[in-house]
Amino acid sequence: METRALLAIVISVFILMVFNWWYAAHYAPPPEKRPVAAKASRKSPSGPAPPEVKRGRKPSPPLPAKLARVRDITVDTDLFRAVITEAGARFKSFVLKDYRQDLSPDSPPVELVSAPKEGLPVEVYLAGHPELAIYPYQGPGRTNWRLSGPERAGLDFQPAYEFPVRIEKSLTFRGRDYLFDLTVRVVNHGKKPVRDRLILRLVEAPFTRSNRYIFKGPAFYDGKRLEEVKLKKGLREYQGALSWVAYEDAYFLTAILPAEDLRWRVTMRRLSGERHEILLWSPEFSLEPGRSRTFRFALYFGPKKTENLKAAGHNLAAALHFGFFDPVAKPLLWALKFFHRFVGNYGLAIILLTMLIRILFWPLNHLSYKSMKRMQEIQPLIQRLREKYKDDPQALNRELMQVYRTYKINPFSGCLPMLIQIPVFFALYKVLLQAIELRHAPFFAWINDLSAPDRLYLGFHIPYLHGIPVLTLLMGVSMYVQQRLSPTSLDPTQARLMLIMPVFFTVLFVNFPSGLVLYWLVNNLLSIVQQLITNKLQAR
Repeated sequence: METRALLAIVISVFILMVFNWWYAAHYAPPPEKRPVAAKASRKSPSGPAPPEVKRGRKPSPPLPAKLARVRDITVDTDLFRAVITEAGARFKSFVLKDYRQDLSPDSPPVELVSAPKEGLPVEVYLAGHPELAIYPYQGPGRTNWRLSGPERAGLDFQPAYEFPVRIEKSLTFRGRDYLFDLTVRVVNHGKKPVRDRLILRLVEAPFTRSNRYIFKGPAFYDGKRLEEVKLKKGLREYQGALSWVAYEDAYFLTAILPAEDLRWRVTMRRLSGERHEILLWSPEFSLEPGRSRTFRFALYFGPKKTENLKAAGHNLAAALHFGFFDPVAKPLLWALKFFHRFVGNYGLAIILLTMLIRILFWPLNHLSYKSMKRMQEIQPLIQRLREKYKDDPQALNRELMQVYRTYKINPFSGCLPMLIQIPVFFALYKVLLQAIELRHAPFFAWINDLSAPDRLYLGFHIPYLHGIPVLTLLMGVSMYVQQRLSPTSLDPTQARLMLIMPVFFTVLFVNFPSGLVLYWLVNNLLSIVQQLITNKLQAR
């Protein structure tokens, strides 16, 4: 029985199923288990927890009554609006002006302070005195700052409490930059030497809704490799060289970039649900009375956009990672952005990219079509050999190989183009789900987000689908037409079986990003055109 065409479909479906299983196992978030956080806290060897986590610790020293009220300092730039509370000099809010939660007209902007009940970023304290994380500071006299363009401003926060060891903080913002500076100065005003560690604490949850298979959680870069930490229970620690540590979701991240090349320690754990805690520990240091130690950091609170990440330095661009298919996905993203500069529409950019890929694969596809046509022509001979050697499989295989050599046919050449395009398919899938340029990117008419499934809403509800997946249905029709035009050597029973495949792929694609469906639809249409040209050339 001729299995070439069936083999191509089976391999493709198998790869799709294996990829979905592998991706779910490695990237899907675990189910919410609230007791895990408490268990991790009890067994944590990481040292004292901050006040929000370690309950029942009596603060030392007590807060002065005159500082019971703290102010909010607002920094308003072209890109974000940050609100800093004097309670710990932490971010109470950090809103990105250019990005919205969804496409509704009243959608709020993206907020990067996503777990305020567990902690506000970025808490700074000493390992031996976690209560210092929320002790009050005296900020600058002005409570409202407006920065535009290249303007910059430094905001100093002086401790407003009496304690032998004081932590001074300074934040420097720029008008057109998601990157800003944090300087921490630890001063020993006591009469005894101090030996301790500085800790920066970051608690975050996903900033926006995104596909469940996209990684969301702590990540760090050690100067050589990116490590995305998938936590289900307990905690994870790292110690050594560190370029940056961050919490990231599909499109945004909050990152701490140490300026000093020290042996840093990072502790990461899941608190509850999708809320994660990141602790960045300095090496242990000693301070004699009257001495100080200064630590410098850069902070990046913003989108995972290539240009911004590269400008931040510290290898932060590695945070935009497309997984196993990253080497293919990065050039695809570059090509999409290149075409977008000329056409101004990412849907049209996907069409142009599909055409470019099709041109590159044209010779290979042409050879495949010719081989399929020749296989169809010699099918009567193959059928006679199968009838003759039906009781001797080894002899049948030898005769079939001889026929293929005689007619110079590769029986697997029909599968090759499809297999080669599988990495492109999955790489583009990851790009459409993770590249922030394609988030909420419209195409035309009802397709207003190429990173989401396409639905045409006509005023009535459709169970499960909610709307009509027009683009997906067109893709299924194009696949059926392509199949009817392709040369086949299948018997009638197998041919009827093959007609099920367009239906299967239509169901499979119904919840895929509309940009990916657009790619597959255009690829099918170009395949039909190429098949018609090849058939016309063969007929001469």
